[in-house]
Amino acid sequence: YYWDNEPREVQKKWFIRQLELARELDLPVLIHSREAAADTMEIMKGHAKGLSGVIHCYSYSKEMAQEYIKMGFYIGVGGVVTFKNAKKLKEVVENIPLTSIVLETDCPYMAPEPNRGKRNNSAYIRYVAEKIAELKGITYEEVVEQTEKNARDMYRL
Repeated sequence: YYWDNEPREVQKKWFIRQLELARELDLPVLIHSREAAADTMEIMKGHAKGLSGVIHCYSYSKEMAQEYIKMGFYIGVGGVVTFKNAKKLKEVVENIPLTSIVLETDCPYMAPEPNRGKRNNSAYIRYVAEKIAELKGITYEEVVEQTEKNARDMYRL
């Protein structure tokens, strides 16, 4: 809903169709919900049963993250987790299992500290993993190993 280039009912219709298509093709879905928390959750509860994928660039509450995890989805965490004012996302990371997190860049946007304001790229993903390790009190290597496994499992690699 962030850009609202199309009426919301049209966006909902095509979102549902994308979920149906993912089911037909047996593929994971990548969902970017922006300023549409309630409608996204409602549609997911009604149409995403049995699907898997990632809630990309996650920005909602820890409670909602836990609901998505129960549905079988991963929570996508990118550079925002390194920002000083990212209290909500940091709380999410602290409160969900590492087995439910995938790392993201969202290139060219949202480069992590210390590169905030620059064009993001995959070389910066290290900072995301380091911040998650710090928040969870585990090693960087543990984060990398588990999130790589999560991504491989999601994409069935």
